[in-house]
Amino acid sequence: MDGPTESSSILLDEIALCAKASGLEDGRVRELAAHARRHGRPLVEALVQHGPVDEARLLEALAGLLDLPFRGRVEPVDQEVRQAVSPVLAMSRHVMPLGVEGDRLQVACADPFDLQLWDELSMLLQRPLDRVLCPSGVIDRMLRDSYGLGADKVQHLVDNEAPVVATAASTDLSEAEAANEPTVVNLVNQVLSEAIRSEATDIHLEPGEAAYRVRYRIDGMLEEQKVPATVHQLKRALVSRIKIMSSLDITEKRLPQDGRCQVKLAGQDYDLRISILPGVYGEAVVIRLQRRRMIMLDLDALGFDADECERIATMIMRPHGLVLVTGPTGSGKTTTLYTCLGRINRPDTKVVTIEDPVEYWMQDILQMQVHEEIGFTFARALRSMLRHDPDVLLVGEIRDRETADIAVRAALTGHRVFATLHTNDAATGVTRLLDIGIEPFLLASCLNGIIAQRLMRTTCPACRHDVRAEPEQRRLLAQAGLDVDAIPTGQGCEQCRFTRYRGRSAVAELMMIDATLRQLIQQRVPAEQIKETACRQGMRSLRDSSLRAVAAGRTDVEEVIRVTQED
Repeated sequence: MDGPTESSSILLDEIALCAKASGLEDGRVRELAAHARRHGRPLVEALVQHGPVDEARLLEALAGLLDLPFRGRVEPVDQEVRQAVSPVLAMSRHVMPLGVEGDRLQVACADPFDLQLWDELSMLLQRPLDRVLCPSGVIDRMLRDSYGLGADKVQHLVDNEAPVVATAASTDLSEAEAANEPTVVNLVNQVLSEAIRSEATDIHLEPGEAAYRVRYRIDGMLEEQKVPATVHQLKRALVSRIKIMSSLDITEKRLPQDGRCQVKLAGQDYDLRISILPGVYGEAVVIRLQRRRMIMLDLDALGFDADECERIATMIMRPHGLVLVTGPTGSGKTTTLYTCLGRINRPDTKVVTIEDPVEYWMQDILQMQVHEEIGFTFARALRSMLRHDPDVLLVGEIRDRETADIAVRAALTGHRVFATLHTNDAATGVTRLLDIGIEPFLLASCLNGIIAQRLMRTTCPACRHDVRAEPEQRRLLAQAGLDVDAIPTGQGCEQCRFTRYRGRSAVAELMMIDATLRQLIQQRVPAEQIKETACRQGMRSLRDSSLRAVAAGRTDVEEVIRVTQED
């Protein structure tokens, strides 16, 4: 019988080392090794994805066993060091140069067992290399920060297909050809995929005089992404590619254009809403990313505490009446309404929605899209919906008196109606409907409650720690009746992109309408008087609700001040 081959001996060594470093049983590591070989993936990757094992801890343990350096966090790399490895080579091999000692180049990698890679790199770079183990996420961020988003594709395009791109301005045909170049297609796909990976809601592509800026809106804030300087040469091809995806006119560059398309990214279906505006340096593009199917959450997962969940449930479970959710654009109103619908949607309940646009597709609910260009407005849709024997109606937005009037009359005639308004707080939602022409006695009779909300960034759980509250912070917390010595803050890490925040949660003021408030509505008193009365009866303002989130360890005072400046 033949003895073990060299490759099988190496694999056994990998299994033994990984079992010792991960703490997993030897048999489990063997299963994952077989899975990794079948799929052509590194064993370390299989352990992290299916173990499950923390990658940083695993690599740090392996570094100790293999006598290799480990870095869980890396400082920015000098330009001279970056230039030692081309973007195409670094990104295709998933390695990153870190520094130089003598004639040896230190290179970060996430797979300590790929010796063939090191032989190849050493030959290509014509210099000796030192391996440094580093988590793959850290390498990803270093590659983006050092070379720029899509640098490998940009370099390949500029080096190999520059003539096609350079002539794109000469004819419509050549511009279409440039937009369909595989490298341009791949670059656009990478911009989209990276936005999804970063959990961005919007992508901004903005041309300048000699530069091109890419920004992602993440957790409500715009974050600039490093891109290669040469991407400026491709701005026309990039915009043309996006126009082709969304069936827009690539020859029209003087007028704004709006479009949409559907794509599959990271295994999920997404709707992309495209807005293109002509500028003096070229066309600017904004892409709204919207997952087609909503992951249904409960109210507490959105950030509402137990008391707020109970109060919202009381509002939405009443057999008829109007519930409003108010707030500025991007404050999570639609998500809250969908969550409420998910809670009340049952086989014995007919739910119909009219939206502009339909943001999520929901099972067992009839959803309609406004098409104002053909006269299918919110008001017309509402009238049609009432003939469809509904129990529950959702109106994406009350924009005018006609829509408001129909919604109120539907609530008065035995339907549950949910709708959104663009107002800053709950009390102003009442006066807004009165101002657009709803009779006070009708609104007082049908209104069940108003949820005014914001989305607030939460401190990163990976780097969050408590610090002693400053005197001014304690005074602010005391205004909400809170006596807190320690408050949370983040110090910045890879997982939060060094922003100190990761994810968002809702904060709200919940105004439940009782007999006293109904009387004030009928008297058409100012919003300030309605708010004062509601607060005396137990409503918490947006500022107070946000400060309670600080006391609960979800966010910091700085974020509260940013979100509730007007409160």
